[in-house]
Amino acid sequence: MSENILLGITGSIASSKSEILFNLLNQDNDVVLFSTKEGLKYVSEDFQNNNKIYSQWEQFEGSPHIDYARWADKVIIYPATANFISKFAHGLADDLLLSTLLMYDKEIYIAPAMHEEMFMDDKIQKNILNLSDKVTFCGPRFGDLDIGDQGVGRLIEPEELHNILYSKKEKVIVTSGPTSEYIDDVRMITNRSSGKQGRALAIELMSIGYNVVYIHSKDVPPVAGVKNIEFVTSKDLINAMNSESSNLKHLFMVAAVSDFIIEKEDGKINRNHGNLSLNLSPNIDIVKEYKLKNKDVNVISFSAQTNNELNYEKIIDKNSDFLVINNINKNNFGSNENKVTIINKSELVYESQNENKHIIAQKIIKNTIL
Repeated sequence: MSENILLGITGSIASSKSEILFNLLNQDNDVVLFSTKEGLKYVSEDFQNNNKIYSQWEQFEGSPHIDYARWADKVIIYPATANFISKFAHGLADDLLLSTLLMYDKEIYIAPAMHEEMFMDDKIQKNILNLSDKVTFCGPRFGDLDIGDQGVGRLIEPEELHNILYSKKEKVIVTSGPTSEYIDDVRMITNRSSGKQGRALAIELMSIGYNVVYIHSKDVPPVAGVKNIEFVTSKDLINAMNSESSNLKHLFMVAAVSDFIIEKEDGKINRNHGNLSLNLSPNIDIVKEYKLKNKDVNVISFSAQTNNELNYEKIIDKNSDFLVINNINKNNFGSNENKVTIINKSELVYESQNENKHIIAQKIIKNTIL
Protein backbone atom coordinates (compact mmCIF):
# COMPACT_ATOMS: atom_id res chain seq x y z
CA MET A 1 0.00 0.00 0.00
CA SER A 2 1.34 3.41 -0.97
CA GLU A 3 2.28 5.76 1.86
CA ASN A 4 3.09 9.44 2.25
CA ILE A 5 6.71 9.61 3.40
CA LEU A 6 8.68 12.67 4.45
CA LEU A 7 12.40 11.96 4.00
CA GLY A 8 14.63 14.35 5.96
CA ILE A 9 18.32 14.88 5.15
CA THR A 10 20.86 16.43 7.52
CA GLY A 11 24.44 17.61 7.13
CA SER A 12 26.45 14.38 7.16
CA ILE A 13 29.10 13.31 4.69
CA ALA A 14 26.93 10.18 4.28
CA SER A 15 23.98 12.24 3.02
CA SER A 16 24.61 11.16 -0.58
CA LYS A 17 23.14 7.77 0.36
CA SER A 18 19.78 9.46 0.87
CA GLU A 19 19.57 9.63 -2.94
CA ILE A 20 19.53 5.81 -3.08
CA LEU A 21 16.97 5.57 -0.27
CA PHE A 22 14.74 8.12 -2.01
CA ASN A 23 14.76 6.05 -5.21
CA LEU A 24 13.87 2.88 -3.27
CA LEU A 25 11.02 4.54 -1.38
CA ASN A 26 9.71 6.47 -4.37
CA GLN A 27 8.98 3.28 -6.32
CA ASP A 28 5.84 2.56 -4.27
CA ASN A 29 5.24 5.69 -2.20
CA ASP A 30 4.71 9.42 -2.43
CA VAL A 31 7.97 10.85 -1.03
CA VAL A 32 8.63 14.50 -0.16
CA LEU A 33 12.20 15.65 0.54
CA PHE A 34 13.08 18.04 3.36
CA SER A 35 16.66 18.98 4.22
CA THR A 36 18.60 21.13 6.60
CA LYS A 37 20.73 23.83 4.97
CA GLU A 38 23.86 21.78 5.74
CA GLY A 39 22.34 18.63 4.28
CA LEU A 40 22.17 20.18 0.81
CA LYS A 41 25.97 20.46 0.73
CA TYR A 42 26.36 16.67 0.51
CA VAL A 43 23.61 15.88 -2.01
CA SER A 44 24.59 15.81 -5.67
CA GLU A 45 23.70 18.68 -7.97
CA ASP A 46 21.98 16.28 -10.37
CA PHE A 47 19.75 14.97 -7.59
CA GLN A 48 18.83 18.50 -6.52
CA ASN A 49 18.07 19.50 -10.11
CA ASN A 50 15.86 16.46 -10.70
CA ASN A 51 13.98 16.46 -7.37
CA LYS A 52 12.37 19.23 -5.35
CA ILE A 53 14.05 19.50 -1.93
CA TYR A 54 12.53 21.83 0.64
CA SER A 55 14.90 23.50 3.10
CA GLN A 56 13.61 27.08 3.53
CA TRP A 57 10.38 28.55 4.84
CA GLU A 58 10.44 30.94 1.88
CA GLN A 59 9.71 28.03 -0.49
CA PHE A 60 6.14 27.92 0.88
CA GLU A 61 3.16 30.02 1.67
CA GLY A 62 1.23 29.30 4.84
CA SER A 63 2.41 26.78 7.46
CA PRO A 64 4.24 23.90 5.76
CA HIS A 65 5.42 22.35 9.06
CA ILE A 66 1.77 21.83 10.01
CA ASP A 67 0.62 20.76 6.56
CA TYR A 68 3.35 18.14 6.04
CA ALA A 69 3.22 16.86 9.61
CA ARG A 70 -0.44 16.04 9.00
CA TRP A 71 0.20 14.69 5.50
CA ALA A 72 2.98 12.18 6.29
CA ASP A 73 2.39 8.56 7.29
CA LYS A 74 6.08 8.17 8.14
CA VAL A 75 8.98 10.53 8.74
CA ILE A 76 12.49 9.22 8.07
CA ILE A 77 15.65 11.13 8.95
CA TYR A 78 18.48 9.67 6.88
CA PRO A 79 21.16 10.40 7.88
CA ALA A 80 20.86 12.11 11.27
CA THR A 81 23.84 13.97 12.70
CA ALA A 82 24.67 14.31 16.39
CA ASN A 83 23.73 17.99 16.12
CA PHE A 84 20.30 17.26 14.65
CA ILE A 85 19.49 14.51 17.18
CA SER A 86 20.48 16.77 20.07
CA LYS A 87 18.36 19.66 18.80
CA PHE A 88 15.33 17.38 18.35
CA ALA A 89 15.81 15.85 21.82
CA HIS A 90 15.76 19.32 23.37
CA GLY A 91 12.77 20.59 21.42
CA LEU A 92 14.58 23.11 19.23
CA ALA A 93 12.73 24.25 16.11
CA ASP A 94 15.20 26.52 14.31
CA ASP A 95 14.57 25.20 10.80
CA LEU A 96 11.83 23.75 8.62
CA LEU A 97 12.71 20.08 9.20
CA LEU A 98 12.93 20.34 13.00
CA SER A 99 9.69 22.34 13.20
CA THR A 100 7.87 19.72 11.14
CA LEU A 101 9.29 16.89 13.23
CA LEU A 102 8.13 18.50 16.46
CA MET A 103 4.62 18.79 15.00
CA TYR A 104 4.57 15.14 13.95
CA ASP A 105 2.94 12.44 16.11
CA LYS A 106 3.17 9.20 14.09
CA GLU A 107 6.01 6.89 12.97
CA ILE A 108 9.50 8.43 13.11
CA TYR A 109 12.63 6.58 11.97
CA ILE A 110 16.08 8.07 12.59
CA ALA A 111 19.32 6.67 11.17
CA PRO A 112 22.31 8.19 13.01
CA ALA A 113 25.66 8.71 11.28
CA MET A 114 28.74 9.99 13.11
CA HIS A 115 32.12 8.98 14.45
CA GLU A 116 32.12 6.40 17.26
CA GLU A 117 33.45 8.85 19.84
CA MET A 118 30.51 11.16 19.14
CA PHE A 119 27.93 8.37 19.11
CA MET A 120 29.21 6.93 22.40
CA ASP A 121 29.43 10.33 24.10
CA ASP A 122 27.29 10.37 27.24
CA LYS A 123 25.30 13.40 26.09
CA ILE A 124 24.43 11.88 22.69
CA GLN A 125 23.52 8.55 24.27
CA LYS A 126 21.25 10.35 26.75
CA ASN A 127 19.55 12.27 23.95
CA ILE A 128 18.91 9.08 21.96
CA LEU A 129 17.59 7.31 25.06
CA ASN A 130 15.25 10.22 25.75
CA LEU A 131 13.86 10.00 22.22
CA SER A 132 13.53 6.22 22.13
CA ASP A 133 9.94 6.16 23.37
CA LYS A 134 8.71 8.02 20.28
CA VAL A 135 11.42 7.24 17.70
CA THR A 136 12.65 4.03 16.07
CA PHE A 137 16.43 4.31 15.79
CA CYS A 138 17.93 2.39 12.88
CA GLY A 139 21.62 1.87 13.51
CA PRO A 140 24.33 2.94 13.45
CA ARG A 141 26.43 -0.15 13.09
CA PHE A 142 30.09 -1.07 13.26
CA GLY A 143 32.03 -0.48 10.06
CA ASP A 144 34.25 1.86 8.06
CA LEU A 145 34.02 5.53 9.02
CA ASP A 146 35.49 8.79 7.77
CA ILE A 147 39.31 9.27 7.54
CA GLY A 148 39.92 5.53 7.43
CA ASP A 149 38.64 4.78 10.95
CA GLN A 150 36.44 1.87 12.02
CA GLY A 151 33.85 1.92 14.76
CA VAL A 152 30.19 2.10 15.75
CA GLY A 153 28.70 5.06 13.90
CA ARG A 154 28.42 3.93 10.30
CA LEU A 155 25.13 4.78 8.65
CA ILE A 156 23.10 1.70 7.80
CA GLU A 157 22.75 1.11 4.07
CA PRO A 158 19.64 2.33 2.22
CA GLU A 159 18.60 -1.26 1.47
CA GLU A 160 18.90 -2.15 5.16
CA LEU A 161 16.66 0.74 6.19
CA HIS A 162 14.13 -0.13 3.49
CA ASN A 163 14.06 -3.67 4.87
CA ILE A 164 13.52 -2.35 8.41
CA LEU A 165 10.54 -0.30 7.23
CA TYR A 166 8.77 -3.09 5.40
CA SER A 167 9.74 -6.37 7.04
CA LYS A 168 8.31 -7.97 10.15
CA LYS A 169 10.32 -6.96 13.21
CA GLU A 170 11.08 -10.09 15.23
CA LYS A 171 11.48 -9.70 18.98
CA VAL A 172 14.89 -10.57 20.44
CA ILE A 173 16.19 -10.60 24.01
CA VAL A 174 19.88 -10.00 24.61
CA THR A 175 21.18 -10.44 28.16
CA SER A 176 24.52 -8.94 29.10
CA GLY A 177 26.92 -8.44 31.98
CA PRO A 178 27.48 -10.18 35.31
CA THR A 179 24.90 -11.11 37.92
CA SER A 180 25.73 -10.23 41.53
CA GLU A 181 24.55 -12.13 44.60
CA TYR A 182 24.18 -10.33 47.92
CA ILE A 183 26.16 -11.46 50.96
CA ASP A 184 24.53 -8.78 53.10
CA ASP A 185 22.99 -5.36 52.42
CA VAL A 186 26.41 -3.94 51.50
CA ARG A 187 28.52 -6.73 50.00
CA MET A 188 28.05 -9.11 47.09
CA ILE A 189 29.90 -11.66 44.98
CA THR A 190 30.06 -11.24 41.23
CA ASN A 191 32.30 -12.03 38.24
CA ARG A 192 34.52 -10.16 35.80
CA SER A 193 32.21 -10.08 32.77
CA SER A 194 32.35 -6.67 31.04
CA GLY A 195 29.09 -7.06 29.12
CA LYS A 196 30.77 -5.77 25.93
CA GLN A 197 29.91 -8.76 23.73
CA GLY A 198 26.24 -8.68 24.71
CA ARG A 199 26.09 -4.93 24.18
CA ALA A 200 27.68 -5.29 20.74
CA LEU A 201 25.05 -7.91 19.84
CA ALA A 202 22.20 -5.63 20.95
CA ILE A 203 23.56 -2.73 18.85
CA GLU A 204 24.05 -4.87 15.75
CA LEU A 205 20.60 -6.49 16.05
CA MET A 206 18.97 -3.09 16.49
CA SER A 207 20.80 -1.74 13.44
CA ILE A 208 19.30 -4.41 11.16
CA GLY A 209 15.74 -3.96 12.38
CA TYR A 210 15.11 -6.42 15.19
CA ASN A 211 12.88 -5.44 18.10
CA VAL A 212 15.54 -5.70 20.79
CA VAL A 213 14.99 -6.00 24.52
CA TYR A 214 18.36 -5.45 26.19
CA ILE A 215 18.47 -6.92 29.71
CA HIS A 216 21.74 -5.82 31.21
CA SER A 217 23.66 -5.64 34.46
CA LYS A 218 23.25 -2.36 36.33
CA ASP A 219 26.93 -1.54 35.79
CA VAL A 220 26.80 -2.12 32.00
CA PRO A 221 25.79 0.91 29.88
CA PRO A 222 22.34 0.77 28.23
CA VAL A 223 21.91 0.66 24.46
CA ALA A 224 20.27 3.75 23.04
CA GLY A 225 17.33 3.04 20.75
CA VAL A 226 16.14 -0.24 22.30
CA LYS A 227 14.17 -1.27 25.37
CA ASN A 228 16.55 -1.47 28.35
CA ILE A 229 15.93 -3.43 31.56
CA GLU A 230 18.49 -3.52 34.38
CA PHE A 231 19.24 -6.44 36.70
CA VAL A 232 21.46 -7.01 39.71
CA THR A 233 20.88 -10.59 40.86
CA SER A 234 20.19 -13.74 38.88
CA LYS A 235 16.64 -13.64 40.25
CA ASP A 236 16.20 -10.14 38.78
CA LEU A 237 17.46 -11.46 35.45
CA ILE A 238 15.03 -14.38 35.43
CA ASN A 239 12.10 -12.10 36.26
CA ALA A 240 13.04 -9.69 33.47
CA MET A 241 13.35 -12.51 30.93
CA ASN A 242 9.99 -13.96 31.92
CA SER A 243 8.31 -10.56 31.69
CA GLU A 244 9.43 -10.21 28.05
CA SER A 245 8.65 -13.76 26.84
CA SER A 246 5.54 -12.82 24.89
CA ASN A 247 6.07 -13.09 21.09
CA LEU A 248 9.78 -13.73 21.59
CA LYS A 249 11.66 -15.32 18.66
CA HIS A 250 15.30 -15.36 19.80
CA LEU A 251 17.22 -15.25 23.09
CA PHE A 252 20.92 -14.41 23.19
CA MET A 253 21.90 -15.49 26.69
CA VAL A 254 25.21 -13.64 26.97
CA ALA A 255 24.91 -12.63 30.64
CA ALA A 256 27.44 -14.24 32.97
CA VAL A 257 25.17 -15.82 35.57
CA SER A 258 26.50 -16.81 38.98
CA ASP A 259 26.75 -20.58 39.39
CA PHE A 260 26.12 -20.16 43.11
CA ILE A 261 23.80 -18.15 45.31
CA ILE A 262 24.09 -17.17 48.98
CA GLU A 263 21.65 -16.99 51.84
CA LYS A 264 21.76 -13.23 52.36
CA GLU A 265 22.27 -11.72 55.81
CA ASP A 266 20.23 -8.66 56.77
CA GLY A 267 22.16 -5.50 57.53
CA LYS A 268 25.96 -5.37 57.40
CA ILE A 269 28.05 -8.20 58.77
CA ASN A 270 30.55 -6.80 61.28
CA ARG A 271 34.15 -7.97 60.88
CA ASN A 272 34.42 -8.17 64.66
CA HIS A 273 32.43 -11.39 64.35
CA GLY A 274 35.69 -13.05 63.31
CA ASN A 275 36.14 -15.53 60.48
CA LEU A 276 33.23 -15.70 58.07
CA SER A 277 32.13 -18.78 56.15
CA LEU A 278 29.79 -18.36 53.19
CA ASN A 279 27.27 -21.08 52.44
CA LEU A 280 27.07 -21.26 48.65
CA SER A 281 24.24 -23.21 47.03
CA PRO A 282 24.09 -24.15 43.34
CA ASN A 283 22.02 -21.72 41.29
CA ILE A 284 19.40 -22.99 38.86
CA ASP A 285 20.39 -23.31 35.20
CA ILE A 286 18.50 -20.31 33.83
CA VAL A 287 18.83 -21.31 30.18
CA LYS A 288 17.69 -24.88 30.81
CA GLU A 289 14.67 -23.76 32.83
CA TYR A 290 13.76 -21.05 30.32
CA LYS A 291 13.89 -23.40 27.35
CA LEU A 292 11.62 -25.88 29.12
CA LYS A 293 8.94 -23.19 29.38
CA ASN A 294 9.62 -21.54 25.98
CA LYS A 295 10.26 -24.41 23.59
CA ASP A 296 9.70 -22.37 20.41
CA VAL A 297 12.27 -19.70 21.25
CA ASN A 298 15.60 -19.98 19.41
CA VAL A 299 18.08 -19.93 22.32
CA ILE A 300 21.71 -18.99 21.76
CA SER A 301 23.63 -19.58 24.97
CA PHE A 302 27.22 -18.60 25.73
CA SER A 303 29.94 -20.53 27.51
CA ALA A 304 33.13 -19.07 29.00
CA GLN A 305 35.63 -21.93 29.14
CA THR A 306 39.28 -22.43 30.01
CA ASN A 307 39.80 -24.75 27.04
CA ASN A 308 38.73 -25.16 23.40
CA GLU A 309 36.47 -28.17 23.98
CA LEU A 310 33.41 -28.35 21.73
CA ASN A 311 31.04 -28.83 24.62
CA TYR A 312 28.24 -30.87 23.03
CA GLU A 313 27.30 -32.30 26.42
CA LYS A 314 26.57 -28.80 27.69
CA ILE A 315 24.41 -27.69 24.77
CA ILE A 316 22.40 -30.91 24.91
CA ASP A 317 21.91 -30.60 28.67
CA LYS A 318 20.75 -26.98 28.36
CA ASN A 319 18.69 -27.81 25.25
CA SER A 320 20.01 -24.62 23.62
CA ASP A 321 19.79 -24.32 19.86
CA PHE A 322 23.31 -22.90 19.61
CA LEU A 323 26.25 -22.58 21.99
CA VAL A 324 28.83 -19.81 21.55
CA ILE A 325 32.11 -20.77 23.21
CA ASN A 326 34.98 -18.47 24.09
CA ASN A 327 38.23 -19.42 25.81
CA ILE A 328 38.78 -16.97 28.67
CA ASN A 329 42.45 -17.90 28.84
CA LYS A 330 42.88 -16.40 25.37
CA ASN A 331 40.34 -13.56 25.52
CA ASN A 332 40.96 -11.09 28.34
CA PHE A 333 37.98 -9.79 30.32
CA GLY A 334 37.07 -6.28 29.20
CA SER A 335 38.85 -6.57 25.85
CA ASN A 336 37.26 -5.07 22.74
CA GLU A 337 38.15 -8.23 20.81
CA ASN A 338 36.95 -11.80 21.01
CA LYS A 339 37.34 -15.18 19.36
CA VAL A 340 34.43 -17.60 19.42
CA THR A 341 33.36 -21.05 18.30
CA ILE A 342 29.70 -21.77 17.53
CA ILE A 343 28.19 -25.24 17.70
CA ASN A 344 24.71 -26.72 17.51
CA LYS A 345 23.73 -30.03 19.07
CA SER A 346 25.45 -32.06 16.37
CA GLU A 347 28.23 -30.13 14.67
CA LEU A 348 30.63 -27.22 14.50
CA VAL A 349 28.83 -24.26 12.89
CA TYR A 350 31.48 -21.54 12.81
CA GLU A 351 34.90 -20.65 14.21
CA SER A 352 36.03 -17.02 14.17
CA GLN A 353 39.35 -15.25 14.17
CA ASN A 354 40.26 -12.81 16.96
CA GLU A 355 38.27 -9.74 15.91
CA ASN A 356 36.44 -6.68 17.24
CA LYS A 357 33.39 -7.71 19.28
CA HIS A 358 31.05 -5.92 16.88
CA ILE A 359 32.38 -7.96 13.97
CA ILE A 360 32.03 -11.07 16.15
CA ALA A 361 28.44 -10.01 16.91
CA GLN A 362 27.66 -9.72 13.19
CA LYS A 363 29.04 -13.22 12.59
CA ILE A 364 27.15 -14.71 15.55
CA ILE A 365 23.92 -13.22 14.17
CA LYS A 366 24.65 -14.50 10.66
CA ASN A 367 25.29 -18.05 11.90
CA THR A 368 22.43 -18.36 14.39
CA ILE A 369 19.35 -16.45 13.22
CA LEU A 370 19.78 -15.15 9.66
